[in-house]
Amino acid sequence: TLGSTSTICSDKTGTLTQNRMTVAHMWFDNTIIEADTSEDQSGCQYDKTSEGWKTLSRIAALCNRAEFKTGQENVPILKREVNGDASEAALLKCVELAVGDIKGWRARNKK
Repeated sequence: TLGSTSTICSDKTGTLTQNRMTVAHMWFDNTIIEADTSEDQSGCQYDKTSEGWKTLSRIAALCNRAEFKTGQENVPILKREVNGDASEAALLKCVELAVGDIKGWRARNKK
């Protein structure tokens, strides 16, 4: 659970048509931002050094039980299979695309 979280805003796409969820928009630093869902992050429209993004990405990575199935290191992130809730899988893929090494973050920040 997200315990003391007071507001979570999300926009999920692909739920019915593809049976999966994708983060489409994010809200941080008092701005709604369209998420870049490309593998190369070429359309990134936000400052990844901002405190708002750092906080949001840390929460999405660490307060999340979804995990990539093993043996998929060479599979593009958006095509990887995930064990876990569809919403958490969408957050995991979003942050893995934007930041990378979520597995390492989790190893360094044990629950």
